[in-house]
Amino acid sequence: MAYARSRSITYAILFIWVSTTLSVAQQQATAPTSKPEDQLMQLERDWLTADGKGDAASLRRIIADDFIGSSFDGGLLSKEDIIPQGGGPGGFAGAIPSDTNVRVFGDTAVLIGVITPSGSQPKEIRATLVCQKRPQGWQIIAARLTH
Repeated sequence: MAYARSRSITYAILFIWVSTTLSVAQQQATAPTSKPEDQLMQLERDWLTADGKGDAASLRRIIADDFIGSSFDGGLLSKEDIIPQGGGPGGFAGAIPSDTNVRVFGDTAVLIGVITPSGSQPKEIRATLVCQKRPQGWQIIAARLTH
């Protein structure tokens, strides 16, 4: 009986140790230990993915409340103008970023690259994004998109 109890305690301790070790390893794997440039390139991919899925909650996190942008025709855009309404995908469904160059200046960064929309005849878009590191993480604060 004492052997069975000792064995149960050993298994419980082993289980707790393994669970704790895996939890710490997972936190370390997802912690933002990468370079700011890598974090910003991921932010761009996250933005396009969220837009393509119509994921308004993610877009509200990625895009700053004080966002300002310029549309293809030169009009000004706010955060609400670029978040897809109604839960459907936005204009970047299936889009792929490429040739992205990132320059970090302290807590501000500029990304310049190409976005290739999906479709039979995708027309490349030249994107310039300005991002800022805020308490909640990197956010897009300004954007200029041109064909």
